[in-house]
Parts: sequence; structure tokens; C-alpha cells
Amino acid sequence: CPRAAVMLLSVVEPASGEPGKVAVVAAVPSALHGKLKAGDWLRDATAILGGKGGGKADSAQGGGTDTTKVKEAIVAARTGALKAIM
Repeated sequence: CPRAAVMLLSVVEPASGEPGKVAVVAAVPSALHGKLKAGDWLRDATAILGGKGGGKADSAQGGGTDTTKVKEAIVAARTGALKAIM
């Protein structure tokens, strides 16, 4: 596991007539588990993307379909993590 909490988003732009996709993974080091859990953190971001996900305290994965809200999801993830660890 990393030394810092990490969330990665990968966007697949929509093809003609098909929805786009956003894959999301998160990892949180054990030192932060009392404050930030990867599954909860990831669910907040994927909800904005119109999707879902889950996992454990140390790692989680999920996705969504609203590629237009990636920046909003990133801001929410960053804000949520900072609030949790401060």
C-alpha cells in the first residue's frame, strides 16, 4: 500500500451512441485507516459519476458513466480526503 492516500480515475470517452465510462481505484495506507477508508472515499466520488464501488479500508474500486463530472468528482475526493485527515 502507498505511503499516501491515492485515488486514480481513468476515463474512456463515449463512442458514437454509447455511454462513456470512468474507472476509479483508491488506496489508503494503514496509518490513515482511522480517519480515511478507501471504500467510503471511493463511493463518494463514484456517486458523483453516476456509478458505485466499494472495497475495504486499504483499497477499493468502482466506476461510473458520467464522464462530464470527472472534475467535480476529483474536487469532491480531494476535499473529502482533506477533511477526513485534518
